[in-house]
Amino acid sequence: MDIAGKMMEMGIDYSDIIDNSFYKKSYIQNQILGRALLESVLFYDGKCIFSSVSIEEMNFYGVTGKELGGVIEQLRLTDGVEVAIFLYETDKNEYKVSLRSKKKIDVARIAASFGGGGHVRAAGFSAKGNVHSIVNKIGEMIEQQYNEDNA
Repeated sequence: MDIAGKMMEMGIDYSDIIDNSFYKKSYIQNQILGRALLESVLFYDGKCIFSSVSIEEMNFYGVTGKELGGVIEQLRLTDGVEVAIFLYETDKNEYKVSLRSKKKIDVARIAASFGGGGHVRAAGFSAKGNVHSIVNKIGEMIEQQYNEDNA
């Protein structure tokens, strides 16, 4: 029997551990998550989704990049989406970019081309420019990988 099973048999409050480790969010984190989801955009026939948060929005909600951790994961869970992209502004026209994929796209390869890193399903990098130019470049790389797979 595995360790988790033994701990459950012993009565450990595993649901509390999971809730407090993975799901617990402050009210403000839920508000900024809601805004990011509301303003998200599907593209590439619904296979990709992106959202972004500006410095002004972060200041309005009183959050830093640290409190935005769950946004990319929630975007990735969108039905039909293969790649999720989340950007938050760190300085004027400078962004921290997070990428997640489900099965087909190697996001580490995309992040590496921007000087970032990660692994096949979760990667990130920093980029200068505006949201749409950054997302367009990422979109081109996603399309290139799809074309390689279908060649």
